[in-house]
Amino acid sequence: MRILLVESNPADAYLTVEALKQAGMEHGVTVFDDSSKALDHLRGGSEAADLVLLDLNVAPLSGLEMLAEIRRDPSLVYLPVVIVSGSENRDDVRKAYGSGANCYINKPARLEEFLRCMKTCYEFWGTVATLPR
Repeated sequence: MRILLVESNPADAYLTVEALKQAGMEHGVTVFDDSSKALDHLRGGSEAADLVLLDLNVAPLSGLEMLAEIRRDPSLVYLPVVIVSGSENRDDVRKAYGSGANCYINKPARLEEFLRCMKTCYEFWGTVATLPR
C-alpha cells in the first residue's frame, strides 16, 4: 500500500511516518509539505498513492482545497482521503466530510493515542478496506 502524507509540520510528519512503521508499514510513505506539489504527484500517475493522509493546515492549497481538487479530478475521484488534523472544530469536520473526505482523524495530544490511531487507520485501509486501485 502506498500512502501519500501531506503535512506542513515536520514533527507531525515524522511522528506519522514512525507510527505507520510501528503499525507494520516498512516503506511506501511519500511525504509532501507542499499541497500543490503533492497534487502534481498524484496527477502524475495511478501508481502515486492508494491512500492520502491530509492535514487541513497545508499550503499553498489548504487541505480542503486540495481535497476538492482531488474530488474534481476523474482519475483521482475514488482515491481515499483521510483528514488528519489537530482541529476538533465541528465545522472543520463537517466541511471535510462535505468536501468528500473518507475519514476525519483528530490528532490526539498524547503520543500513545496517536500511535494507536495511526495503527488502526493503517490496518483498516491496508487490510480491511478494498481500495479502488
